[in-house]
Amino acid sequence: MGAFVPGLRRKYPPHEYVSAVLLVAGLILFTLADAQTSPNFSLIGVLMISGALVMDSFVGNYQEAIFTSNPNTTQVYLMCFCIQYDA
Repeated sequence: MGAFVPGLRRKYPPHEYVSAVLLVAGLILFTLADAQTSPNFSLIGVLMISGALVMDSFVGNYQEAIFTSNPNTTQVYLMCFCIQYDA
């Protein structure tokens, strides 16, 4: 996600992109294999877990972009007060 977050736009070597694609493909195959053996398989659950993983990978990179663009931002401010708008 670091390549997509505005303010970071990191460049990664090609082998890291290949590793990420292989990891995702392995997880998909593992999930599909589990779907054949488990009667309680739920597509909604897989979609929710996938969405949570994507959002989790986005949050860390977004916070780093905030720290980079505004060095006065503290961790406490980011955790507790970032919802409030400065007047």
